[in-house]
Amino acid sequence: MRGSIGQLLIAQGVIDAGALSDALARQSGRHPVASEIYALGYASERELAVALSAQTGWPAIVLDESTIRLDVLEHVSIEWARIFSAIIVYEDTTTIIIAAARPEDAIVPARELGAARNKNVELRIALDITLARTIRVAFTKWKRGEQYLVGNQVDQPGPHLAIVHPDDHGDEHRQAQRALAEEAARNIEANDELPSEDHPSSTTLTGDWHVNTVTTTNDADEARLEERTVVVTANLDRGGDEPANHAGTIRALVIDPDPPGRIQLVSELEKLGYQCQAASSGSQAVDLMSQLFFDMVFADVATPEIDGLQLCRAIKRSKRLVRTKVIVTTSVVDSGQVPDDVLQRNGADGYLEKPLEARRLHRLLRDMSPAEERGDHEAILADALGRYHNGDIEGAISRLRGALVGDPASPKLHFMLANMLQRASRWAEAVDEYEAVIEIQPAYFPALTRLAYLYFRQGLHARAVETWRRALPVCDDPALRRNIELFMRKLVADMSKSDTG
Repeated sequence: MRGSIGQLLIAQGVIDAGALSDALARQSGRHPVASEIYALGYASERELAVALSAQTGWPAIVLDESTIRLDVLEHVSIEWARIFSAIIVYEDTTTIIIAAARPEDAIVPARELGAARNKNVELRIALDITLARTIRVAFTKWKRGEQYLVGNQVDQPGPHLAIVHPDDHGDEHRQAQRALAEEAARNIEANDELPSEDHPSSTTLTGDWHVNTVTTTNDADEARLEERTVVVTANLDRGGDEPANHAGTIRALVIDPDPPGRIQLVSELEKLGYQCQAASSGSQAVDLMSQLFFDMVFADVATPEIDGLQLCRAIKRSKRLVRTKVIVTTSVVDSGQVPDDVLQRNGADGYLEKPLEARRLHRLLRDMSPAEERGDHEAILADALGRYHNGDIEGAISRLRGALVGDPASPKLHFMLANMLQRASRWAEAVDEYEAVIEIQPAYFPALTRLAYLYFRQGLHARAVETWRRALPVCDDPALRRNIELFMRKLVADMSKSDTG
């Protein structure tokens, strides 16, 4: 928040512009620029630690000047240290101190470690390159039975941590950033803190308004329709696989003559784990359904040869497809809205208007799930949390992903999955799941503030500001609201400087 580390080092008189240019030119992407400056010998670890502390507001540790007691490594593995770029450097009866290259990313695993040991945890920022070396050497020495790791610039006997504190303890913007990082990492596991599953459905058979654009038929038309339905139903029942043949997956057929609409709906369903087929005409759809069983069919009313309503009617008469759910779709602009009585007469299970809104699709799918499948998911959430606390975070993630296939519009499942992905440092996937929560419940503050912080840490500052603005009206904590406002103003100011610079 105070400019780049290189600019700080120049301002402090540690390096000159030529040294910074050299370091930037040699930087390969493996290490941050501060580590490159250290590797080139332009600055000492202490000088860089002072700059890191001033830049981030975190107290820094100078590992070259520290002596670490190695028995503190007893309760962590080298894999844990490498995944989170962090290592325990001190522990007593009440406190654990952890050195991390990126303390914000280490908050979650550090907090979990502290909770498991019933101790407070403090984080210190460390230079990436010396931290990586310390992790490698410390675990090697620990396995050999050695008691201490002594830095190469230690000038005093016994265990000792060389800590550098920020000069300016009153920088409110840095304090705000720390507070938002803490909030984004806060564990939410109690069921009453998770998003509610009771959201108003916008996907009932009635639309947002009623326009009777589907004309009624006379007796002759009804007779011809009945004859056609008998023929189509017979074709659907002539063979094909049975529901049990693809147990464990949800198979959907999208029937739509409009390529963009067809592609969009297939894409949204596949994101939710559905196995999809598509058809552009009624005869093509019947051929597919006569060969394969589909759990769900989306049929557009404007489908040529056999329209969506006729297909729906035939599917509902089919003995083989009796369990298939049919959702009638329509573009209100092109075809008009389908009235409730027409949908009910043809046996439709659901109704979607286009252009497609992902949130409405998700809610429709959730509302159509059997009550025993969607419920409140207490057993699934408890199982996932149990796996996580037993060290099987990948098992917890898989459990939640599997549950979402059956109930893709559950905000609780999406939010808990996002939490697990965040704890596993899988940031991009966590962002996707938090976004899914917001699609379903736009005013759920924990998802908004976590999503905003992850946008920020990925460098998407404009998105972060926009998301925090959405979070402000639903933030009940005055202190947290103030921190959001402070940090947003700083981000906006920095973006303005960048645009004009």
